[in-house]
Amino acid sequence: MSERGAERPERARMSDVVYEQLQTLLLDGVIQPGERIRVDVISRQLGVSQTPVRESLNRLEAEDLVTKTHLIGYSASPKLTPERFEDLFEARFLIEPYCSGLAAGRHQRVEIERIAGIAAEMRARYQAGTMSYGAFARKDAEFHQAIIGATGNSYFAEIFAKLHCHLQLFRLLRDSRVAEKALDEHDLLVTAIRRRDAEAADAAMHAHLTASRGRLRSAFETPPEMVAAGAAAEEAGPTS
Repeated sequence: MSERGAERPERARMSDVVYEQLQTLLLDGVIQPGERIRVDVISRQLGVSQTPVRESLNRLEAEDLVTKTHLIGYSASPKLTPERFEDLFEARFLIEPYCSGLAAGRHQRVEIERIAGIAAEMRARYQAGTMSYGAFARKDAEFHQAIIGATGNSYFAEIFAKLHCHLQLFRLLRDSRVAEKALDEHDLLVTAIRRRDAEAADAAMHAHLTASRGRLRSAFETPPEMVAAGAAAEEAGPTS
């Protein structure tokens, strides 16, 4: 292989590493929603050239995690609004339970082993404390995508991929209970799909989405202490 040919795979690997690092910074909240992302600053922080940083930001823009504005540059996308949140789950309820049932009836052995393997890896790494929040979000997305893929219907896979739902939702609320409860719900899904029980798989995914929506809705609720602080401020009157 020529030196030029060897450079291309190396550059691709570097771009992937930078992409995962930036995605983790966004999911972990290190880069806050709306915060400007300067290519030169990120390049220095990560110790890489600006090329893989720009390539990674373009990929993140396609995932709706980053926005690019003319003459300004890149910024972290705003978090989902309550309205967009409800719309997203409405779409998920239409797609995922049905696809889970299809996957139960159609999956190949290699597909259920991949689904089960992802669930097992998530639990092991989470319990060992070796999985970052960003990594958990990526694996959760991979788990759901694997179920959709096991339907054998590429249209469902394409539709689901365009939602970018997990990357958006995991930015809403950093709470260990979200991860712990999701792991148990994943196990129920794996069991139903492995048994080829389409009805149980449909119901398990519906229950998982219902629980997930309930957990994440709290991200839009005003904490009690803030309500109390606001009430106290109103009683005290305006300040100069």
